[in-house]
Parts: sequence; structure tokens; C-alpha cells
Amino acid sequence: MNEHFEYKPYGKSELAMLYIKRPVSTRAALNWLKLEIESNKVLQERLQALGYHSGQRIITIAQLRAITEEIGEP
Repeated sequence: MNEHFEYKPYGKSELAMLYIKRPVSTRAALNWLKLEIESNKVLQERLQALGYHSGQRIITIAQLRAITEEIGEP
């Protein structure tokens, strides 16, 4: 675990940019996060059970935990 990563609600674009770690557009980072979620059926199911929908702008702490457990911390 990254000891500097804080588990808190994140804006989806903010979280996506944390994962990319290089200069890209916000849209590119969001597209990357979307593809990560769509390509991981377990993650999709976990997020859906936590009330996630693709248009949501804020990732809850519970959703964040599901994401980091499936694809790792940023």
C-alpha cells in the first residue's frame, strides 16, 4: 500500500489523474479509468453493488476501496 494515498471521496477525474501520473488530458485519464472498470467484470459488479454508475462524478470511499483492491492504489 502507498502510505501517502488517502482514502477519501475523490472526484472521478481527480482519481483518474492520480493513476496516470504523467501529463495527459483529463479526458484521457477518465477514458483510461473507464476502460479499467469496463474490462474488469469483478470490479464492475462490486461497483454496481455499491451504487456506482458511469455518470457519477464523485467516487465514494467504499467504491474507492473496491477500485484499489482490484487494480491497486494510484
